Amino acid sequence: MANIPDKVQNSKVYLEGNVLLGSATVELPKVEHLSDKMTALGISGEVETPTIGHVKEMKLKLKFSTATKDFAKLLEPEGHLITAYGSLQQYDPASGKFRSVGLVASMKVLPLSVNPGKLERNKPQDAELEFTVTYYKLEVDGKVIYEVDPLNCVCVINGKDYLADVRRNLGMA
Repeated sequence: MANIPDKVQNSKVYLEGNVLLGSATVELPKVEHLSDKMTALGISGEVETPTIGHVKEMKLKLKFSTATKDFAKLLEPEGHLITAYGSLQQYDPASGKFRSVGLVASMKVLPLSVNPGKLERNKPQDAELEFTVTYYKLEVDGKVIYEVDPLNCVCVINGKDYLADVRRNLGMA
């Protein structure tokens, strides 16, 4: 029997691979295929079909208890590498034991907004940052789940490169 996913035990967020931004609530980017309706003679209706390997805009949101000195750096209008590490708890019903597996989300981002939050006695500041994502790789337990890089025409899901032929057709490979 497979392990049962339980919860996120903890997480940390880093800038440029080595600057600890702190523990944050991370809203990971939604990966959504571009799509359009297929309508043609001989089809008795409409079918929405994905454009293979092409994705809609991806966004990253970070929410911290308090603002840090690195917030200004994150607002600089240039690319940043943000890496979120998580520890995921799983339960093995056969052995009755828990297990922790790693999650790594690596993202190249461009800043969109920063909201330093509010100042209220004995309350979190709830500082928020929002970014557009130009590259996104998600790994769980050492396995790459997907890697999406719209600027370089890359879309790898479960080890399959869905845009390899497109890159070759465009003279990019």
